Amino acid sequence: MSNNDELYTGCPVQYARQFIAGKWQMGILWNLSNQPLGFSEIKSKLPGLSDKILTQELDFFLEKKIITRNTFEYQNSKSEYALSPIGRSLIPIINSIVEWGYLNLQDEQVSKEMSMTPLPAIEAIEDGIAQRD
Repeated sequence: MSNNDELYTGCPVQYARQFIAGKWQMGILWNLSNQPLGFSEIKSKLPGLSDKILTQELDFFLEKKIITRNTFEYQNSKSEYALSPIGRSLIPIINSIVEWGYLNLQDEQVSKEMSMTPLPAIEAIEDGIAQRD
């Protein structure tokens, strides 16, 4: 346990942050929210994500039981990653963050990184807003 880990022992905010605060974490989880995906499929949905970082994030999520890995033995074995029940429970939190960002982004200059929200997320937010009106 590092010194930082000791400072945050028992803090629910810091515990939750470790799964969604990284640059790529929410994107990885979001892309797994509808279906299991292979390594290259996840990578293709997140431009700029390196193999090394994706491997590190997947290993972390596996260790923390946020995702599961299913390996299929064919001529070339293939692994698919899927959200575990614990990982699935993070999706409403991510949805709320995306919705808040979408609703409050109107007056901001949009950078390239900010414009990478998956279209299904934007459509779901717009549908939810329309249903409330």
